[in-house]
Amino acid sequence: MTAPLAGVRVLDLSRILAGPFAAQLFADLGAEVVKVEPPAGDPTRRWGPPFDADGESAYFRCANRGKTSRFVDAATDEGKEAVEAELRRADVVVENFLPASARRLGLTPSELRARHPRLVVASVRAFASDVEAAGRPGYDFLVQAESGWMSITGEPDGRPMKIGVALVDVLAALYLANGVTAALLRRERTGEGAHVEVPLMEAAIAGLVNVGAGVLTTGETPRRYGNAHPNIVPYQSFACRDGDVAIAVGNDRQFAALVEALRRDADPPVPPEWGTNPGRVAAREEVVAWISGRLEPRSVADALAVVSAAGVACGPIRSVDEVLLRQRGRLHDVVVESPDEGGAASGPSVATPILIDGERAFHRRPPPRLPPKKE
Repeated sequence: MTAPLAGVRVLDLSRILAGPFAAQLFADLGAEVVKVEPPAGDPTRRWGPPFDADGESAYFRCANRGKTSRFVDAATDEGKEAVEAELRRADVVVENFLPASARRLGLTPSELRARHPRLVVASVRAFASDVEAAGRPGYDFLVQAESGWMSITGEPDGRPMKIGVALVDVLAALYLANGVTAALLRRERTGEGAHVEVPLMEAAIAGLVNVGAGVLTTGETPRRYGNAHPNIVPYQSFACRDGDVAIAVGNDRQFAALVEALRRDADPPVPPEWGTNPGRVAAREEVVAWISGRLEPRSVADALAVVSAAGVACGPIRSVDEVLLRQRGRLHDVVVESPDEGGAASGPSVATPILIDGERAFHRRPPPRLPPKKE
């Protein structure tokens, strides 16, 4: 297994998704990860259905591969000592406590750094510790609502919509993992630990990328475009006779090739201003209507064949089950089976999409199980 973080010990005190997902990435990269859970387990163990054959939620499985678990009541003296013993052995601790909970448990970043100067403390927060909203709890959905994401997601005349997965949590986890690896590299040079903090709100705002930059440039309120792109035309889905296709035109040459491939013998030339992307953005409705009129009578297969032959990026709109279950080896090779300690298959999971020297970073240990209930 590719293991650039071999020898690094990570203590995962976090719950739900962002923190655990970052800790799982460390495990995939070779770190030893110990997850500390309350006696009843991480709440996501009960976030279902769906559940696997052993009653474990698919939600918990997606973010806890490669870890071992300790079940501890950190509010008791015995539990506090157990956590402290783990901290003494750790290089990194991942936590997402509310500030009041961290103070009550003696696990604030400043307390952790004071007791363990070489420790890298990785904190996921709903809001940054230096803003007015610092003490508020927050979940991915609420941050999608408040960060502006929902205002730009959905059909133009529909209601604001969240994205179909908890992408703010995933973004925060990836930022956190980057910050932690940078802090570990610095510790190699200086011997000093660090506090790495990633607020969900700021991860979401950073994830606005070109939309956020557009607001800062113009001061204007962005609107929803459905499956279309605010700055590129055509870059959206189109209806065909038996389904939908996605077409992404990346430059003016590709658009000219698309027009040539779709035009009918009796068609007049398209307006010359369509030859540039700014011109097409200004004439968005007319350009989209022209393309739609030539794709709607075609089948999906025929449309994709014609557009692809023109050298324009395109593809069908697939369901998640089709992608994961029927496109393995064709579009991806990211679904991997994890055997349990007894050698029996514990079910498939989606591996980390990182390959190092051609080897996929993936820890085959399945997520830890809850201990058997005492009679």
